[in-house]
Amino acid sequence: MAHQGHPLLLLAWLATCLALASGETRYEKFLRQHVDYPESSAPDARTYCSQMMQRRGLASSTCKFTNSFVHAPAATISTICGSGGAPASGDLRDSNAAFAVTTCRLQGGSQKPPCRYNADVGTHRIRIACQEGLPVHYDRSL
Repeated sequence: MAHQGHPLLLLAWLATCLALASGETRYEKFLRQHVDYPESSAPDARTYCSQMMQRRGLASSTCKFTNSFVHAPAATISTICGSGGAPASGDLRDSNAAFAVTTCRLQGGSQKPPCRYNADVGTHRIRIACQEGLPVHYDRSL
């Protein structure tokens, strides 16, 4: 029986697999792990987290304990590394603006798949690390 999923999801999955196989820059890893714009659809926030963590390779061999997805264009998030943010400490910068964020937290104690996640949806300022003017690490919501 042929798979009849959404072609964009298949392309996103293939792109993720290729990126994982070929190696990725810290910026590309940041985008894969933390940027979901436009926000992917799911019936509810818990399902969203479980699906996104799997799709982005964060819940395959082990379940990542927590991860946040920012629902804004990569270019907008990147402004935090310049005039859209303020220095925090080291290479960390705090956003001036608030962003829609979904934070996924592993439900239960085991980090072995299958992974099930709880979700926290909100609007927050965020703290990220920047290198060479690009975001490379999501530190936390503020």
